[in-house]
Amino acid sequence: MATVNSREIVQAIIDGDGWYPGDKEDGVPQVVKIVQYNNQFNGGIAYGLIYRGEDRMRYHTAPAVHNPQTIWERN
Repeated sequence: MATVNSREIVQAIIDGDGWYPGDKEDGVPQVVKIVQYNNQFNGGIAYGLIYRGEDRMRYHTAPAVHNPQTIWERN
């Protein structure tokens, strides 16, 4: 599972319509959904990135993910 802890990175992906700056040109798949959640280790905020072709609900069903909330989704 692709997880980041930086709200700034998440905002850059949202602003880039699913791509972090430079990723589109490098052939990195597009992010289609971002889920904010509390991790199981210390309850800290983390952001799950779901790329095109992956299960869009995987952060909502993973046992290590607490309080998942979709904060951005591309149709």
